[in-house]
Amino acid sequence: MNVNKLVHPLKIRDVQIRCVQIRAVQLMAVLVATLLLSSPASAIRASGYLKSYAIARDRPEVPQIDTDELYQSQNTVRLMWDYLGDGTSFQFHYELGAVLSSKEPFLPQPASTSDHRWRLVDIDSTPNDNPRAQLFQNLDRFNLQFNFESGDLTIGRQAITFGMARIINPTDVFLPFDVRTLNTEYRLGVDAIRFQRPLGQLGELDLGIIPGKDAGPDTSAAFFRLRNNSSGVDYQLTLARFVGESLAGVGIETSLGNFGFWLEVASVFGREDFTRVSTGIDYAFSENVFGMVEYHYNGAGADDPRNYIENTANLAYQSGAVFLLGSHYLIPAVNVQLTPLWSIGIQSIFNLGDQSAFVSVSAENNIATNFYLDVGYYHFIGDRISAPPLTL
Repeated sequence: MNVNKLVHPLKIRDVQIRCVQIRAVQLMAVLVATLLLSSPASAIRASGYLKSYAIARDRPEVPQIDTDELYQSQNTVRLMWDYLGDGTSFQFHYELGAVLSSKEPFLPQPASTSDHRWRLVDIDSTPNDNPRAQLFQNLDRFNLQFNFESGDLTIGRQAITFGMARIINPTDVFLPFDVRTLNTEYRLGVDAIRFQRPLGQLGELDLGIIPGKDAGPDTSAAFFRLRNNSSGVDYQLTLARFVGESLAGVGIETSLGNFGFWLEVASVFGREDFTRVSTGIDYAFSENVFGMVEYHYNGAGADDPRNYIENTANLAYQSGAVFLLGSHYLIPAVNVQLTPLWSIGIQSIFNLGDQSAFVSVSAENNIATNFYLDVGYYHFIGDRISAPPLTL
């Protein structure tokens, strides 16, 4: 009997990939330990924070699902260990959170633990299975950076941000913030090998590879970004390849008189084709009042609200970082610094297609050194979405 015929080739490949992943993590751990043990204590900085949110959510009108009011206590501790040496730096950030709910929540949990698709290997983000008392953990930064004369090479888990728009960045497909996100200060880290080379005083060449789960062609990505400045205008070119899709994006940022102006356009093509655009202006009314307004076109969205739910099954929503359901949006925002310790922010998202809106009001008070109190209110306006009929 041929024993080889009894072993499935896909299983062999999975085992080999897991072995490579484990060895890569072990190698990086050895390098980090060697680096830290040979470095002076003054080069290492330990910091962190502790925060707690009390949340009350009214009964949402979700069709075909019976939901009630929800009360939650969201608690998070973040530990940050940063090393900055001569030619080498290291980051280690870890989050541990607990969410206590009055009932089993229907809506997703905090974004910092909700999507780890751009990670080669990861720890278990939800170590327990109690829906009313959930624990979350997130190894959010774990990277080494080598500083050369030609540029910086960063290997490991890091934050990658694209775009020039203020609120919604069409070129940003690697886990951007949903503008409705609550209780998140740091962008979720992704696993990448990234090289950044400065071009003059204001330009940069940025390229890298992001190996996703199992480093497969349908789970990994690569990107190229070029930024520069000419005659007071910032330019950006972005090219990316992810989950079988290609992205080409451009952006500019400049001033128009006393106004700031930006325009960002991204076209995605491959298995699905769509275009997204963000443009807007901002203005300082005084030293204490700052406002902006942005228009966003979402080519992946649906014009008919009856198609919203069905449309979310498309690749743009599953892997393309699109979260708005409609096509045309107007997003104004105002920030007021009442006193050196008190600030208020108001932001709205208006869906110009179905006249729905999302309004958020927040206030922050610096009570004492390194101690802040935040109060916020989120309000959703619009008709109920009708679920599509079931088909057999």
